[in-house]
Amino acid sequence: MLGSSSAGNSTLIWNSGTAILVDCGFSPAYITWRLEKLGLSIADLSGLLITHVHGDHVNDSTIRKLVRERVPIYCPPQIEPYLRRRYSGLARASHQGLLKVIKKTEAELDEFVIRAFKVPHDSDGGCFGYNIFYDAGGRTKKVSVSTDMAHTTKSVVGHIANSDVIVIESNYDVDMLENSARPVWLKRRIREEGHLSNDQCAESLLQIMDKSQTLPKSIALAHISQECNTNALALQCTELALDRQGISGVNVFETHPDRPGRTITV
Repeated sequence: MLGSSSAGNSTLIWNSGTAILVDCGFSPAYITWRLEKLGLSIADLSGLLITHVHGDHVNDSTIRKLVRERVPIYCPPQIEPYLRRRYSGLARASHQGLLKVIKKTEAELDEFVIRAFKVPHDSDGGCFGYNIFYDAGGRTKKVSVSTDMAHTTKSVVGHIANSDVIVIESNYDVDMLENSARPVWLKRRIREEGHLSNDQCAESLLQIMDKSQTLPKSIALAHISQECNTNALALQCTELALDRQGISGVNVFETHPDRPGRTITV
């Protein structure tokens, strides 16, 4: 995770031959800086996947930089018209043939296979998570990313099950949200249409693992609220839930709003 919060989200997934971003909610300078730390540049990217239209996941200046570098941008068809109308960079990408709609169940992006799946979140055109698959010597590796989700559905559980790495949001602590200075309408929106609480995240992970034949190696807790949560509370909630179920050997990592989280190797 190059960074994750209500102010910006971007996840980098790469191997020796292919590098992709899931969302680009940061400035081009920030993205460039973080990629350079890993020996990459924007021009090295094989593509960008966009989950939904909210501004903490799409930075128009970064989109324009990607277009200048001829990096293809992928999204499900439901959100494509909203992206074009809201962001001039994506309208330009569409005009230049760089905005590509994922029309089928899966799409190939160099060495990766990409699958989008719908998640509940209050965004125009809907919101999507992504499975990223890679064939590593006959064994398929699977990374699942879902940073915004109001609640878990059976479909979401099925799509994330059997992942090697799961990126999932653990947005807020219930008590901290209720005691915050946020207006009532915003608290309701977060609870009912917006995001997973720490408890909901932990419960979702237990459901996912119950449906999995193999447990994930690593879990990254994303979109942790800076006002209504702490990294310590998010980590504690998930780790305690796993411990109560007797689940061991799964690494749970925090993410940060303004710096990368730990690099996870699969």
